[in-house]
Amino acid sequence: MTFGLKPLSDVANGEDKMLESYVTPLLMSYVNKYIKNLKPSDLQLSLWGGDVVLSKLDLKLDVLEQELKLPFTFMSGHIHELRIHVPWTKLGSEAVVITINTMECILKLRDGAQVSSPRGA
Repeated sequence: MTFGLKPLSDVANGEDKMLESYVTPLLMSYVNKYIKNLKPSDLQLSLWGGDVVLSKLDLKLDVLEQELKLPFTFMSGHIHELRIHVPWTKLGSEAVVITINTMECILKLRDGAQVSSPRGA
């Protein structure tokens, strides 16, 4: 007599995919705002390990300028590695940690922008 039970590993894989289908769009909604040409398949999600690692990312320069309101124009911007750690088993008590490993930006002073000198100079 067989009951058609799936191996535990198949059940866990199915649950992983189901949870991943909810988590990936959520992460995409935050990260995609600042990163060019990001696709859901770029998010390599290790569900139980809790890590997402993205490499060699180009920043959306216009969004950075609007958000930061600096007297600079962004000429280019790149992130070498972005790591997001999600503590799945402790979401209620531990924070999600986002680590940027090397971000490079080339800035140019906006036309007409004035740079204020430090006090006492």
